[in-house]
Amino acid sequence: MKKILVVDDSEVLRKITSFNLKKAGYEVFEAFDGIDGLEKIKSIKPDLIILDIMMPRLDGFGVLKEKQKIEEIKDIPVIILTAKGGAEDEKIAKSLGANLVMTKPFSPSILLEEVKRLMSDD
Repeated sequence: MKKILVVDDSEVLRKITSFNLKKAGYEVFEAFDGIDGLEKIKSIKPDLIILDIMMPRLDGFGVLKEKQKIEEIKDIPVIILTAKGGAEDEKIAKSLGANLVMTKPFSPSILLEEVKRLMSDD
């Protein structure tokens, strides 16, 4: 079973996203901020990461920067979910290794399509 890590400081968003991903047959893990997320990325080594940008302690950009420094996790695909949604954030996220940037609120069905697309590459 493919593993997905959802990193977001919004418990409601984590629960909704996790519910939809579990329903689609994925094993889902959750992290409440960037530091917790980074620790779980290292220990779980998920097949995909869904990552918020604006979080306490360590934001999504910080997670991406740290992830790129670690060989065994640097190639894990990342979908960024952001409330900010601007061309500049998307440019930064992609330059730091994000595969896709989606703006909140987002359609769970579109997120699932993108997850399936990114997961089918391996």
